[in-house]
Amino acid sequence: MSQWFTQLEDVAYSVVEYIPLVGTVYSLKRPGIAYSERHWTRHWQSVGNFLESSIRDVILFSEIAEPTEVALLHTMAESFTDKMIEIYHHEPNKPKVKITKKLDKRSGHVLVAESSEGKFKSQVFGGKAKGLHHFHGAVFIGTLILPTYAPNGEKIRLDVPHGLYDGARVTFSWKWTQDYNGVKNRPEVTLGRIQLRAGTPTRFGLSSRKGAGGWEGYDFWGQVNSKDRIIATTKAVGREIQIVFRRVYGT
Repeated sequence: MSQWFTQLEDVAYSVVEYIPLVGTVYSLKRPGIAYSERHWTRHWQSVGNFLESSIRDVILFSEIAEPTEVALLHTMAESFTDKMIEIYHHEPNKPKVKITKKLDKRSGHVLVAESSEGKFKSQVFGGKAKGLHHFHGAVFIGTLILPTYAPNGEKIRLDVPHGLYDGARVTFSWKWTQDYNGVKNRPEVTLGRIQLRAGTPTRFGLSSRKGAGGWEGYDFWGQVNSKDRIIATTKAVGREIQIVFRRVYGT
C-alpha cells in the first residue's frame, strides 16, 4: 500500500491543485513518487495533471485568457484525462465467441461483427470483396515456357499477400534459364497492383507494375478460375505466354 498517496494527501492536493505555480510544482512531485512506488496508473495521471497545470500557468501569466476561463478549461481537461487513463488501464473485456461448428485448423477463418445475423454476409463474401477472404496469403506456382529464354520451362511464383481485390499488391517472380545477354539463371520479378474485371470467370489485369531494376516490368493478365487455379498470360519477345497457376497447399 502507498505510504504517500493517502486519502489525506488527495484532499490536500485537491486544495492546491488549482493554485497557479504552487499546484504545478506539487503536480511535478507526484509523478516521481508514483514512479518509485511502481504505481503506474497514478504516475501517468500525475503526468497528465502536471502538463495541464503547466499550460494553465503559461496562459495565465501570458494574460491570454481570463482566470475564470482558464479554471474552467483546466477542470474539463482534468476530467477528460482521468477518464482516458481509467479506460487505458482498465482490464480488457474479451468478448466470447460461441462457435457451433467444427473449424478446420488448416484453414483461415474470418470473424464478422454485426448487429444482426447475416447483415454483412453478402457484402463481405459476395462480389469482388470475396477475393480478400479466399486469397489472403495465397501462393501459386506455375511453369513459364519460352523457347528463347526458358526452353525447358522455369518455375514461376505468384504471391498474393493481402487478397485478390482491386488495388491488391501481387508479385510474379521467376528466373530465365538464359537471358538476352547470355546471363544464366537470371532472376526476374514484376510487382503489380490487381485490377479486377467483373464476369464469369472473373478476369484481371495490372493497373500498375514495376520490374527489377526500375523498368516497367512484364505485363500480366488473365482469369480466376477458382480459389486454387488461376490462368495468366504475359508477353515476351513478341509472343504471348500462357501460364497455369495452381495454389500451394496450405496457403
